[in-house]
Amino acid sequence: MNVEIITTGTELLLGEIINENSRWLASFLNEHGYSVIYITTVGDNFERMKNVMSSALSRADIVITSGGLGATQGDITKNAGAQAMGVPYVFFKEQSLRLKKYYAEKGRNFVENLDRQAWFAENSFIMENHAGSANGSILKLNNKIMIHLPGPPFEMRTMAEREMMPWLDKNCGRQGIIHSVILPIHGLSETDIEIKIMDLIKSQSNPTLALLARPGYIALRITSLGKTKEEAEKLIAPIARQIKERLPGEIYHIEADARKDLISALKDKKMTLSAAESCTGGLIGKMMSDFPGSSAYFQGSAVTYQNEAKENILGISPDLINQKTAVSAEVAVVMAESSRRLYQSDIAVSTTGYAGPGKGERGERPGLVYIAVSGKQGTKVYENHFMGDRRSVRYGAAEKALYYALNYIKALS
Repeated sequence: MNVEIITTGTELLLGEIINENSRWLASFLNEHGYSVIYITTVGDNFERMKNVMSSALSRADIVITSGGLGATQGDITKNAGAQAMGVPYVFFKEQSLRLKKYYAEKGRNFVENLDRQAWFAENSFIMENHAGSANGSILKLNNKIMIHLPGPPFEMRTMAEREMMPWLDKNCGRQGIIHSVILPIHGLSETDIEIKIMDLIKSQSNPTLALLARPGYIALRITSLGKTKEEAEKLIAPIARQIKERLPGEIYHIEADARKDLISALKDKKMTLSAAESCTGGLIGKMMSDFPGSSAYFQGSAVTYQNEAKENILGISPDLINQKTAVSAEVAVVMAESSRRLYQSDIAVSTTGYAGPGKGERGERPGLVYIAVSGKQGTKVYENHFMGDRRSVRYGAAEKALYYALNYIKALS
């Protein structure tokens, strides 16, 4: 079934907050086999919101909104949805009683405006908010479904998982799963890649193929719909094999990101990671410390940009740097091994390269980055050539370093 996601709130259009709800909902729905065909954002204007919902109903089987369920004048989503569906907007007395009880238990005074949360489209199925006060709703009419979820991300996710999806499973049947893998292609442009796989692109059905620009490389996404994840993976496998025969890539990670997979692997194996960074300038440290509780698996990163820092902090021999240059496989190896000793970590990664725009000291092209991974099973080093501007090279190298660390851990199993 086709879905359109509508996120509401003028604050989104002003760029005051990041629209994380759309991204999460799209991923969540794909995991359950629903095809998200449009994602729309609309401000807190009643007529525009109603028109957006009416358009969505004309082209999607299910319309899911996020935001605007609260008790202020700007919380108009449910009313706009009722008008778009062509049904009365009515007061649910039992919801008013629930709200009074909810606020009493919280030790807060109940004021009349809070009853705005007790109004819904007539005959709506009410979804309980397990993390807040504003309940959501579902209305099915004339083979169309309108779903209203709250705006706060934790409330939205909890309601989607505990209320919305069980209702959809019961009333629409299980849709299967939409599963994606990424093949990162380095050193080729989108046009180069397309030429090499044009026959596969023209004949695509299930799976489908898409080329996506990523920092420092092109991501080739293969997406399939199956009844189970295993079935979807079987559909992807023969296409992936054909592509790998033609292009310098390998199956990288599910279309989430390597960082989350790496963090999960570190937690599962109770291992720690550290880094020594030159051209990435601390990006690995940032990526690994973005989440609460990261000290359980990330020890730290030594940003050794200048040669003197590599010598003084990591103990790299000046002779080695003079002989091989700071951007070399040999220096990358020592950086990783020194980081592991310095931080007493189980695994360490290192990056050293030329982010550009200028060439290396021996004429190397920008985008050359050596990445090493060190652990009890020894040290591995990889030569990479990233495309794009300075930012693309740096972010591409940082992400690739996490990927190499993930593969190192997987090989320990």
